[in-house]
Amino acid sequence: ANDSGGPANLDKSILKVVINHKLEQRIIGVINEHKKQNNDKGVISGRLTVKKLQDLYMALQAFSFKTKDIEDAMTNTLLQGGDLHSALDWLCLNLSDDALPEGFSQEFEEQQPKSRPKFQSPQIPATVSPPLHGLTHFVLFLISVSLSYLEQNERYLHLAAKLLDAKEQAATFKLEKNKQGQKEAQEKIRKFQREMETLEDHPVFNPAIKISHQQNERKKPPVATEEERALNFNLFEKSVAATEEEKEKKKEPHDVRNFDYTARSWTGKSPKQFLIDWVRKNLPKSPNPSFEKVPVGRYWKCRVRVIKSEDDVLVVCPTILTEDGMQAQHLGATLALYRLVKGQSVHQLLPPTYRDVWLEWSDAEKKKEELNKMETNKPRDLFIAKLLNKLKQQQQQQQQHSENKRENSEDPEESWENLVSDEDFSALSLESEKAEDLEPVRNLFRKLQSTPKYQRLLKERQQLPVFKHRNSIVETLKRHRVVVVAGETGSGKSTQVPHFLLEDLLLNEWGTSKCNIVCTQPRRISAVSLATRVCDELGCENGPGGRNSLCGYQIRMESRASESTRLLYCTTGVLLRKLQEDGLLTNVSHVIVDEVHERSVQSDFLLIILKEILQKRSDLHLILMSATVDSEKFSTYFTHCPILRISGRSYPVEVFHLEDIIEETGFVLEKDSEYCQKFLEEEEEITINVTSKAGGIKKYQEFIPVHTGSSADLNPFYQKYSSRTQHAILYMNPHKINLDLILELLIYLDRSPQFRTTEGAVLIFLPGLAHIQQLYDLLSTDRRFFSERYKVIALHSILSTQDQAAAFTLPPPGVRKIVLATNIAETGITIPDVVFVIDTGRTKENKYHESSQMSSLVETFVSKASALQRQGRAGRVRDGFCFRMYTRERFEGFMDYSVPEILRVPLEELCLHIMKCNLGSPEDFLSKALDPPQLQVISNAMNLLRKIGACELNEPTLTPLGQHLAALPVNVKIGKMLIFGAIFGCLDPVATLAAVMTEKSPFTTPIGRKDEADLAKSALAMADSDHLTIYNAYLGWKKARQEGGYRSEVAYCRRNFLNRTSLLTLEDVKQELIKLVKAAGFSSSTSNDWEGNRASQTLSFQEIALLKAVLAAGLYDNVGKIIYTKSVDVTEKLACIVETAQGKAQVHPSSVNRDLQTYGWLLYQEKVKYTRVYLRETTLITPFPVLLFGGDIEVQHRERLLSVDGWICFQAPVKIAVIFKQLRVLIDSVLRKKLENPKMSLENDKILQIITELIKTENHNGN
Repeated sequence: ANDSGGPANLDKSILKVVINHKLEQRIIGVINEHKKQNNDKGVISGRLTVKKLQDLYMALQAFSFKTKDIEDAMTNTLLQGGDLHSALDWLCLNLSDDALPEGFSQEFEEQQPKSRPKFQSPQIPATVSPPLHGLTHFVLFLISVSLSYLEQNERYLHLAAKLLDAKEQAATFKLEKNKQGQKEAQEKIRKFQREMETLEDHPVFNPAIKISHQQNERKKPPVATEEERALNFNLFEKSVAATEEEKEKKKEPHDVRNFDYTARSWTGKSPKQFLIDWVRKNLPKSPNPSFEKVPVGRYWKCRVRVIKSEDDVLVVCPTILTEDGMQAQHLGATLALYRLVKGQSVHQLLPPTYRDVWLEWSDAEKKKEELNKMETNKPRDLFIAKLLNKLKQQQQQQQQHSENKRENSEDPEESWENLVSDEDFSALSLESEKAEDLEPVRNLFRKLQSTPKYQRLLKERQQLPVFKHRNSIVETLKRHRVVVVAGETGSGKSTQVPHFLLEDLLLNEWGTSKCNIVCTQPRRISAVSLATRVCDELGCENGPGGRNSLCGYQIRMESRASESTRLLYCTTGVLLRKLQEDGLLTNVSHVIVDEVHERSVQSDFLLIILKEILQKRSDLHLILMSATVDSEKFSTYFTHCPILRISGRSYPVEVFHLEDIIEETGFVLEKDSEYCQKFLEEEEEITINVTSKAGGIKKYQEFIPVHTGSSADLNPFYQKYSSRTQHAILYMNPHKINLDLILELLIYLDRSPQFRTTEGAVLIFLPGLAHIQQLYDLLSTDRRFFSERYKVIALHSILSTQDQAAAFTLPPPGVRKIVLATNIAETGITIPDVVFVIDTGRTKENKYHESSQMSSLVETFVSKASALQRQGRAGRVRDGFCFRMYTRERFEGFMDYSVPEILRVPLEELCLHIMKCNLGSPEDFLSKALDPPQLQVISNAMNLLRKIGACELNEPTLTPLGQHLAALPVNVKIGKMLIFGAIFGCLDPVATLAAVMTEKSPFTTPIGRKDEADLAKSALAMADSDHLTIYNAYLGWKKARQEGGYRSEVAYCRRNFLNRTSLLTLEDVKQELIKLVKAAGFSSSTSNDWEGNRASQTLSFQEIALLKAVLAAGLYDNVGKIIYTKSVDVTEKLACIVETAQGKAQVHPSSVNRDLQTYGWLLYQEKVKYTRVYLRETTLITPFPVLLFGGDIEVQHRERLLSVDGWICFQAPVKIAVIFKQLRVLIDSVLRKKLENPKMSLENDKILQIITELIKTENHNGN
């Protein structure tokens, strides 16, 4: 349970952590039982010294632990390789709450929930008269009527009663001549008086109850105690009347000295005069000191009395004797000064003889203190000496055991990989064939060549631009092991080059026994569609992977291949996972990497590995296929391999730039337009002459604004355009897409004699959904586009499938189709009837910022390569037209190519694959990349992997957790979440959430219905969590599907603005993820509890708590503190602002937590930067998940605070902090055993059971 605020800290934003007392005791029992069973002894530090042990001992003393507890703690921890923290942990786990110092346990806070009434002056009832027979009775009376006062006043009265009792005891002991009892009583009196004086200075102390310490006592000079007498080391005399003991001492030889000094040796004040002057200055209300000479035989000593105050009189009398009375007075004055100004260097102002005796007294006192200290510390030092001896003996035993272990080391056990089921890579498990084994495949191919389907499609293939290069491609591949094929989009290279290669390998002798071709694609849809097309071209009737099919495909979750498959299209990720199993691709003869120009992380990574494999395998061939002219870079990377260039089949495209568009459409840029660029005005200094009436001339200096923009700033190229166009070019903001101009251009296409008779669709490239929405709204509300002449379609991944399908449908004659799309239409999809392209020249790229360690979508200008790709989309069916919303001059300034993805994104998954494939350190490996990333980015990725426990701290070696994470095709944090979901018995819902994170949210926002969609999502919202809201929507969908069939399912999706296809994909991905996790041995019967009839139930508080904890285990350290803002207007909804480790961010408007206002912590899936920093997919979490699965825990003992990673703070006693630290150790031990032996059952594991109960208890208590 947790709440906000508390006596230790009034800051409500620092949540308070409390564990149920009975559960706490059970947890401690499990922790101690685990320690006992494992008995893990750490390595004892060789640097332990007596000084360090003493420091540790005194540090524990400073916390007010008892001596026996300190010794037990040090013995039980240091011998196990522990330190101060270990000792504190031991004390917290082994001492009862009442034996722990204040602030170490939660007992005190649990027992003190009551509030106290405000202080009022004590009022004695009129009917009750205080007894007058004794001060003690009066104090007790005050106590009886003061029970409701503040604690300070109660404590004062309690001490007053004890003080009177102590004084009575002292008097009794004095009469009984019990010196030891009198000494103890005097010590109590001083202790009580000091504490009472402190309370009297408290701001809420009631002066009405103040008691004079001398009340009812006769004022008299204080009597020196035995302790004070001992302190003077027989140099001081305190009493006039000599006791019998002192009389005995008189028989001993007297200490007689001569303190005479000459006027030459000392010209300053005498000690007596110095004392008199000091008293006058520092005690102005006191009389001068009195000096009483005491004769001792023929010698002298002097009793000096200094009245410091009415209740405080100093009386001293040295035991040293002098030969005359004046020296005795000076010596007495010296002793009085010594007592009055102890610690000050006043002795330097005294004559030399008295200065020496002053130093003698000081040295004697220090020596006595040292002796007392040694006597006091003797038990401690004896304990430390024995402990240090034990530590050294045990250290020697450890060293000897370690040496013996190295000598007698056994063979290592089987690797964990031997216990894991093989992943299903059957499509890539292409067995090596002997030469004669290829005959059945060759016969099959000859048979297919004779089919009518093959011959019909062969004629179509022969029309492709690449077909005429068939012989040169095949011959070049025979002579060179690596070839770059550079062909424009539409040339047919993606289908034909693999086809050419397959034909030649089967029909002609290559001198190789292998014919296994793998062609990688960056997208799943490409792999499927290309494999389907090649299957048709080969004459296969059953499609990819069918019976007697030579071509197949494999993508994540789906494989279509057969025994006869010899050409496999697959995604790059599938081949990378194959490389984890077979680092040399032993059974593959040819690898074709398509679309290498896209420079994705996976393709760049694959190129590094393939380059190294080529050095080890002389029979492997590599073909790189690119759609751009940046082929020289790839050729250089592979030692200047040959480049084959293939022109595309496209019609001419006429290009119009911004200046041409403005000139032709007659567009006028108004000065107050939002697209008009506001130049900063410069000031010019001028001199003005002013003539006065008298004829005099005065000069004034003035500054006038001067516009910086003028036609002179334009390139001379624009002089041929009208002044209207020049003005627009000069003042139009190039970083803002001019939607008004796009509308004018669309109207111009239908009114211009040049274009109005030209049929064909218009494809408008925009950077993102926001611009698509904005332009769609403008077109929908503009009367000029109301007619049936126009059909406007928005194309974006977030929109429903129906909207996107309409983009590929040919409209009726006379209807102009206008498609609004992002860069997905550059190469990913082809809209068949596009004739006009309007290119805004803007796109959004995912960029990684090293300073903030986050990725952000940044709107930027496209590269020249992308601009040419967009232009080419207009010339697929006939002569086309491309209208660029940027100037020719700006186009020339574009980058040739986009920045490779490997330089823009985090590299955790890449580093995992490198270590999984045993490719060495990620830093060294990635330095071999086509464009090596910065070392700091690689370092950040490795730090994250270490933080989540995926790799060892000091070397690039995967832990068992890291080995499994590398096998899961998801982000490392999501992968960890899946494994924890399996361990805690909630794999099914966690796999659902992971599927959403790896794919996309099923919620859709149709154009023009944003408010309705938001309302529907809010109705499904659950537990202040986007993740659980999606899971809730998923459960509802499954219920509708099971109970009402297809119609009910479709109605549910339509009612709740859900994408049915996304939900179906989500279900497939979820099942695949569960399959992958279970293949590694992580299966539990408890996971089945979430299935079955779960769709008809809502999640319980305990289930919600468990799911949030697993989310935190995976997504930490993506966490931030909500900055609570209280609104004056209760109806006003304020944006939820969150403080993260890198700075403030705002919850994304699409989140159910967008206006959440509470004290707490928010988990987020992703941090992105648009106009501001946003957090996407958030979940409100409680302290327990952070403390169990977060970063390093630090305990601030005196402040009663726990901090995680130095900035996430919670209020809690030290004992709770220790419990969570120990639970972390227990979790790690369970995970390590489970990860090393995945088949081990965790169903009845006590540690996981108690942790699960702890997590569920927190949420169950109403938080």
